Amino acid sequence: MNLSEYYNTVMELSHGIVITLDAQGRIIHGNSRFEAVSGFEIGLVAGRDWFDLCVDERGRDQARAVFSGIAEAGLLSFMKGSLRSRDGRKVYIDWNMKPLFDSRHTLVSVLCVGQDVTAHVVRQRELLHEHARLVALNKELSCLHAMNRIVSDMDSPLPDILREILAIIPPSFQYPESTGVRLVLDGQSLVCGMFSPDAPCRLEQDVFVHRVKRGHLSVTLCGTVKDGSTRSFLPTESELLRALAKHVGWIIAKREALSTKRNLERQLQHADRLAKIGQFAAGVAHELNEPLANILGFAQLAEQTPELPAQATKDLDNIIKAALHSREIIKKLMIFGRQVPLQKAAVDLNQIIRDTLYFIEMSASRGRVEVRMTLADNLPTIMADAQHLRQVIVNLVVNGIQAMPGGGVLTIETQSFKDDVYLLVGDTGIGMTPEVLRQIFNPFFTTKDVDQGTGLGLAVVHGIVHAHGGVIEVESEAGRGTRFEITFSCSEGDGGE
Repeated sequence: MNLSEYYNTVMELSHGIVITLDAQGRIIHGNSRFEAVSGFEIGLVAGRDWFDLCVDERGRDQARAVFSGIAEAGLLSFMKGSLRSRDGRKVYIDWNMKPLFDSRHTLVSVLCVGQDVTAHVVRQRELLHEHARLVALNKELSCLHAMNRIVSDMDSPLPDILREILAIIPPSFQYPESTGVRLVLDGQSLVCGMFSPDAPCRLEQDVFVHRVKRGHLSVTLCGTVKDGSTRSFLPTESELLRALAKHVGWIIAKREALSTKRNLERQLQHADRLAKIGQFAAGVAHELNEPLANILGFAQLAEQTPELPAQATKDLDNIIKAALHSREIIKKLMIFGRQVPLQKAAVDLNQIIRDTLYFIEMSASRGRVEVRMTLADNLPTIMADAQHLRQVIVNLVVNGIQAMPGGGVLTIETQSFKDDVYLLVGDTGIGMTPEVLRQIFNPFFTTKDVDQGTGLGLAVVHGIVHAHGGVIEVESEAGRGTRFEITFSCSEGDGGE
């Protein structure tokens, strides 16, 4: 066996890829394992530049530089690399490389023996990816668990709950000290951490509540790493933010649903309480009506007695006035208890307002109250009792004027939308505290002095509105005025009794 045959036999018996290159990196020879892995026939590629043929363009210059260094050093060396096969696949190779010299120490060739480690590299990457996924999942679960612990107490105001939630988000990211978060909800912003709207590294996810976009959750990253490059988010952190934004939307929906439920419960309790009070008030009014009528009748008869002393005439006149006042209170009680039948007809709410204010404007001007009316054009008619609506307007307007002892502005508006007509009465007066606001429709509740009101005005308004199948809502704040909004249906078949 000559030297060439011996060399070829050794190359073929090798379990790895064997390739020999000259000093310039041109292919001299290769074994069948090289042909099997690369897809190239050695006879067709001999003399070709190895780096142009088998190395990706992006790593070509670096590979040439490493090869030149190994050839110059003349020592057995190890390097990790890759091989681009004929069909474009990337095969990862661990190379052992040994420069070969002749007797004059001139470089003859570089023997490269490689092991295909593609399967190992792919598996390693899969494991790293799985590790990253598990780390991200752990972060997500920890963050969601912390969120659920916060929302276990839903009695706190929603902004306070959201601030606590934002505070646990930065620690869930790779660089918590440089991470800032901002939640924009219905145009309002909440910020936590080192949030910078101009940061070059930023992630953002929309926040949906019941499939309606209500805002977005943003995370920014500031600063640089040790080598001076800008910090960046991990791929898994984008998925984390998506999960957090979805959970924030769920928390908002849950909190708002709970708030709505509690409001409905309070309204039902209030309506039930008013209904019971109304039944009781109507019963009392019926029992008082007859004796009060007798008192009034006998007082009026006695007043007609000839040659009554002046003091007796004055006393009888006071009795008659007190009886008439009491009868008016009883009438209000019966209206509140829905014991007075409605005389419904198609009425123009705008005209009723104009007719009623004609008699009240003088009282308003004496109290330095400016009355501003904004009545909608072409307002639909509503089926209602005109006399009762006048009572509603008078009570609300008088209430507003009395709430502005130093003067102010009283606004009266009408609007329509679809099948509803709206009456809005507002003032710039003293307003009400939440405690007072909760009781204003209770009969006999009043903040006025004993001789200045019976506490039935708003109770009567409430009774009339509900007798018409309407809805009354109030907004008020101490020192900033009060606004009543009443909704009537303009559909003939809706509401009422």
